[in-house]
Amino acid sequence: MSDFSTRQIASAERYANALFQLAKEAKVLDSVSDELNKIKQLMETDTEFASAIKNPSVSKKNKINIFDIISEKLELSKLTKNFIGVIINKNRINYLLNIAQSFKNLISVHKGNRVAKITSAQALSDEQLQEIKTNLNQKFDSDFNLNVNVDPNLIGGLKIQIGSQMIDSSIKNQLQLLKEKMKEVA
Repeated sequence: MSDFSTRQIASAERYANALFQLAKEAKVLDSVSDELNKIKQLMETDTEFASAIKNPSVSKKNKINIFDIISEKLELSKLTKNFIGVIINKNRINYLLNIAQSFKNLISVHKGNRVAKITSAQALSDEQLQEIKTNLNQKFDSDFNLNVNVDPNLIGGLKIQIGSQMIDSSIKNQLQLLKEKMKEVA
């Protein structure tokens, strides 16, 4: 993972945590979560809207105007509307989808669920995901929500991240370990 994307994820997690704390204090966690999901769905389905929001040549003022219109249509709360205004003003609107995902993860943890980030070389079937979830539930004695990504560079196998713990059974990792062992022998 590049240094830029690591910084972007860390920044998104900080913004999500700030929004989470504000929503928790105002006792509106579920409604803010629903609002973020609505915005996320809109950005994923309306490419024109998403490109206008992510376009650096569109001014902050115009982006705020666009979100004011969207806020009315989606009936967003003042908290969510103000939060989006902040991330636009801080030039972090490109992080919105990552912020929404991080917020969802925080909600899961708050409700007693844990989040596992699964990266595989190819798309996993529903049966495979259910088997992974069952094994994680048994091993960690906790209910899990799965975030699944596909990375063909893994060649095969899986990477599972739960908090700071990483389980890496990818072929790419196995080859790297073999390479390091061979260097030790030489």
